[in-house]
Amino acid sequence: MHTLLINMDYGSLLVPSVMVAEVLPVKVIYDADSPRHWVLGRIHWRALSISVISFERLVSNLRPTRDNYSRVAVFYPLAGHRQDDYFGVLTTQDPRSLLVSEDLATCAIPDNVTGRYIASATEVHGRVATIPDVDALATAIY
Repeated sequence: MHTLLINMDYGSLLVPSVMVAEVLPVKVIYDADSPRHWVLGRIHWRALSISVISFERLVSNLRPTRDNYSRVAVFYPLAGHRQDDYFGVLTTQDPRSLLVSEDLATCAIPDNVTGRYIASATEVHGRVATIPDVDALATAIY
């Protein structure tokens, strides 16, 4: 299976590459009046205004860092949502493309991560990568 290993301040997120539409450099994230502490703001992308979230803040107490290496991974709308319901996730650098087997061995979810939005964790190239619970993520984002 083709995946993307997305680097975050808390560790790594592993997602099927078909979930990600594009990876962009962070230019300007416009402030958004959101009561959700993990919504960083909005960006303009392909004639759309999309929310950018911090997965770190969603699953841990960490605040994401932004620097010249930061990127926004633009995710396609999750199943059951409008075709224009894209959202972005702030990353610490460009995601890494990986080919992994379908039967990944699971390991313990890192202690610094709460499990509500995490389906499981696996070890990839000596690093623990978390796999998001897409259904729970959809309820949080939409």
